Amino acid sequence: MEVKVENNGMFAGVRIIELAQYVYVPGGSVLLADQGAEVIHVETPGTGDPYRSLRVGDGRETSSVNLAMEQNNRGKKSIALDLKSKDGRDALLALIRTADVFLTSLRPKALRSLHLDPEDLWAVNPKLIYVRGNGLGFRGPEAGKPGFDASAFWARGGMAYVMSPPGQPLTTPRAALGDHSGSMALAFGIAGALFRREKTGKGTLVETSLLATAVWMLSSDVTYSQVPGYVAHNPDRNRFPLMAAYRTRDDRMLQLMLLDPRPYWPGLCQILGLDELVEDPRFVDNPARMRNGAALVKLIGEKIAQRDWAEWKPIFDAWDAPWELIRTIHEIATDPQVIANDMLFELTVEDGTKVRVVAGPVAFDGHNAPEVPRASPGLGAHTDELLRSVGYSDEAISVLKAKRVAQ
Repeated sequence: MEVKVENNGMFAGVRIIELAQYVYVPGGSVLLADQGAEVIHVETPGTGDPYRSLRVGDGRETSSVNLAMEQNNRGKKSIALDLKSKDGRDALLALIRTADVFLTSLRPKALRSLHLDPEDLWAVNPKLIYVRGNGLGFRGPEAGKPGFDASAFWARGGMAYVMSPPGQPLTTPRAALGDHSGSMALAFGIAGALFRREKTGKGTLVETSLLATAVWMLSSDVTYSQVPGYVAHNPDRNRFPLMAAYRTRDDRMLQLMLLDPRPYWPGLCQILGLDELVEDPRFVDNPARMRNGAALVKLIGEKIAQRDWAEWKPIFDAWDAPWELIRTIHEIATDPQVIANDMLFELTVEDGTKVRVVAGPVAFDGHNAPEVPRASPGLGAHTDELLRSVGYSDEAISVLKAKRVAQ
């Protein structure tokens, strides 16, 4: 019987002021919003976060729901302020005084022009945790260079190189792959800084970048590159026949991952009907299998190609070994394991449409998804509420709106 554990949200009571756009940085704070943090998304009056109106033309848009905004901004609050005006900046600073975290994706030059550098904000809130993410890091001659997922992470970070077979066209980057990878580092940084402040009372400057994310994700390759003759691209599968993918008769791909084949080799031979290979001198141990990889790939491939996946599935399901069917995106969205582990959840957007979004990858007390899912906010939906919370009267708010400083 499953034990129901009440989830009050790991970050309940934490107030985050977010001055960021698109995916990378907002994708970090949404992980904390799912777990109870109050995330206040600061936007420009009239236009808001450019991601609200972005149309890439790659088929991801729908007629009524901005899925990207829901994925990266659900559960947040929105305040619209003109930070280039003194009144707008004063309103932001009033919120900063009540905040635990300031989170931004603006480039250093823009932050300097708005007087929102760390020292500026620590002057009004010494315990503030200041968090920033950018393309290439905050030191060095290119610290101010603009960077997006496909440029800073995919291209500069080497992902395009290692993911593209030599001599073949470059592999196209997946939408927000680097953004959502980097967003986990941002969430980790915020959590670590909150823990440090709880112990010491001190604020912290937290920095990460899309380039740092790529270098970390490729840390094995980057580390091994110091070995003379190291080749970064995936070797020919003939060298590692038990860590390769094989095609079924109906064109599905079955991935084996027998890193240490010793406990699995006899079982694999049995389920494939190749019992005679168990003691075959060509395949008696892993060095022998590597030396004779082409022959073993051919034997395994021919066997697997004789049946459809539906025929292989019960056979492989009964084999307790590391293997997986290579799934399509649509299969992932309906995968029973994804559903059972709370990796997707449903929320209702403003017009009543129900959409599914992806939860963060970490469960607290058995919960990945927020206790009460909330859609992403409309532009300025919480402006009045938030300004009142820091002492603005309704009259003062009306004046700011009349001056178009707030929306």
